[in-house]
Amino acid sequence: MKLLIMYDISDDRRRTKVEKLLASYGYRVNYSVFELDIKKRDYRKLIDKLRQISNQKDNIRVYILNEEVIKKSFCLHTSQGVFRNEELYF
Repeated sequence: MKLLIMYDISDDRRRTKVEKLLASYGYRVNYSVFELDIKKRDYRKLIDKLRQISNQKDNIRVYILNEEVIKKSFCLHTSQGVFRNEELYF
């Protein structure tokens, strides 16, 4: 299961916890954006942990990427991360 997770957390302590958690599951592709390729059972654990760490003031977005979306995705200048298809999709 491939995910794109992005966050906006103003509290340094909570933000650091979220960063470390997400880094243990995937690749940082931008300052507050991670790509993850995880199993469904790990997905549930991850979401539970994110709920425990964060609060209502935090903004954490989770996008579940299906194969069709991944086929249409590409990286312009780097190849690290979940996305492997480097061709531009039209």
